[in-house]
Amino acid sequence: MLLALPLLAIPGDITMPIEELRQAVPGLAGIVGLLLFPTVGSWLRLLLEFLEWTRPGLTRPKPVSGYSIVRAIATSIALTFFVATWFRAAGQLRDIQAEAPVVGPSIQGLLVGIVFWAIYAVAISALRRDVVRSRNARRVGTPLR
Repeated sequence: MLLALPLLAIPGDITMPIEELRQAVPGLAGIVGLLLFPTVGSWLRLLLEFLEWTRPGLTRPKPVSGYSIVRAIATSIALTFFVATWFRAAGQLRDIQAEAPVVGPSIQGLLVGIVFWAIYAVAISALRRDVVRSRNARRVGTPLR
């Protein structure tokens, strides 16, 4: 609570130097690109869990997990916040400088964020594969190659 007190004194509109605003636009676009696919993926995962839950079968259906609901909502809120902040920063940059380049750096930042997400996803999947392989090797008793 004491840490949040200085944040209450910040007014609604804070003036930023134009160079910081120019750097903020592609940076926010990068964060949006980083959050884009996890948000879509969490909603698709939630949809698949719902479809499996409503499908008739011989076994008792597994309910939709609360964790996937929370994850989908949390990533959506984060994505919405960063998109709104990105558009606000781009609008302020356009207001300050009429012909400021906004679209090019935004697309570049968005692509960089998507590339960072892809690298992260590949690394996590490789680590998961390695953990499953080592767990299965211990279970079977064969040495790792």
